[in-house]
Amino acid sequence: MRVALALALALVVAAPANAVKRRAFVTSVTGTGNLHSWADSGGLSGVAAGDNICRVRAAAGGLPNPTAYRAWLSTAATDAYCHVQGQTGKKDPGCVGTPEPAGPWYRYDGVGRFTGTLDELTGPERRIYQPIRYDELGNDATTLERSYWTGTDSTGEVAADICGSWVVASSGASGKGGAAEESAGGWTSSTIGSCAGTSRLLCLEAGASEVTPVPWIPAALVFATSTQGHGDLSAWPGANGEDGLAAGDAICRSRASAAHLPSPASFFAWLSTDSIGAGTRMTLAGTPYRRVDGFRIASSAADLLANGADNTLHVDEFGQYASPYRLAFTGTLPDGTPGLANCAGWTSVSAFDEATYGLLYRAYDGTWTDRDEGTCSGTEKRLICFSNREVLFWDGFDLSENTERWSAVVP
Repeated sequence: MRVALALALALVVAAPANAVKRRAFVTSVTGTGNLHSWADSGGLSGVAAGDNICRVRAAAGGLPNPTAYRAWLSTAATDAYCHVQGQTGKKDPGCVGTPEPAGPWYRYDGVGRFTGTLDELTGPERRIYQPIRYDELGNDATTLERSYWTGTDSTGEVAADICGSWVVASSGASGKGGAAEESAGGWTSSTIGSCAGTSRLLCLEAGASEVTPVPWIPAALVFATSTQGHGDLSAWPGANGEDGLAAGDAICRSRASAAHLPSPASFFAWLSTDSIGAGTRMTLAGTPYRRVDGFRIASSAADLLANGADNTLHVDEFGQYASPYRLAFTGTLPDGTPGLANCAGWTSVSAFDEATYGLLYRAYDGTWTDRDEGTCSGTEKRLICFSNREVLFWDGFDLSENTERWSAVVP
């Protein structure tokens, strides 16, 4: 018994020595679509120049294994999906060469989780936990030049715009890029810019990485609905015969119940009307908000309304990472007050009526709730659902339906 216990303790102590957290960052330096022209290219061209730039910048940032970094870039001959595994060729029909493990990835500091494994990131779920945000020096990359060259779609395959495979800096050519403040597909496929302009690069450390669970800290839950619809909420599944705000709340509670989330009756829809602001419907003071995957959205209601969401809201009630249909009806400004339009109190499906909507895939500003106004017709928008109850203990998606034990604070 003592020998077994000693062996178990030895394994626990020894485990961290083998643990490696593969890191990712966007470069602090920028350049045109001709990577040969960058100061850190080492005289190389194309993706080889991109890799060299990443390695020079990783060394400058004092990151571990600086020579292991590769640029997230696709060319006409090789998809980024293959390149970051040390291969050539195409994801479909198959990369050429022996694949190296890839991911999951953490941010530059090895603490904040960025994505799942390469296959999780580029597979159907598009598992990305939060935007990359930081460069190799720890500077916030969302404040100035926020885009980075990728030439790559969210599947990890080449896009149509690749600056001639990264050797062209002409204003007549274009390059696909990602954005440092976006998740879902926008992390790799958000912008198209002139190759004569400047962008950063996204750099990923090659190799297998440890998986660190996100610890639960008492918070109220937030999710985006897996269902979507038009501006007349009474027609949505789960509206339960209600209309307007009441329909939105019913939809959120229906989705929370379907996912066996704690205290489903505590959820409300992040929606405003002309006379009621969504911010006034938040009843918790000082309680943090987290997605159902455990990642923090804001430290409190006051923090959210003053500073915007500190992560994207692209996770639904089941903990799945939404890639398509990444817009949400809100009718709400960043400070929680009514926006310019709300589909006639969430009762209109007319193409002539509009509603303020937010972007589920953007963070660090107010666009999560107020990006623009869009038509009330169509079925392309979701709802954002907040709970007014703090969850003290979160033990996963238990299907026992005894959900009240997850929460010990009354609304």
